Amino acid sequence: MSAPENPPPARNYSGGQIAMTVIGVILLLPGLCSLLFALGMAPEMGRSAFRDPIAQAIITLWVICLAVSALGIVMIVAARKRARAP
Repeated sequence: MSAPENPPPARNYSGGQIAMTVIGVILLLPGLCSLLFALGMAPEMGRSAFRDPIAQAIITLWVICLAVSALGIVMIVAARKRARAP
């Protein structure tokens, strides 16, 4: 009779990793919202976006929101890497 194999160890998330993941998910929301608005406003923007100051402000706001979402993605990836580390 052979000895039973040990099951792989379960991933244990620390409180900091859980907090990083939750905050990362919250930071994804502005980017999702800005993408939805950008897709909705794309036909209206056209070529006038580069001459209209209001359109330029909206595009700048979209870029900022996408940067915040990128930070959220970085936080989620960092938390998951730390959980996988031995």
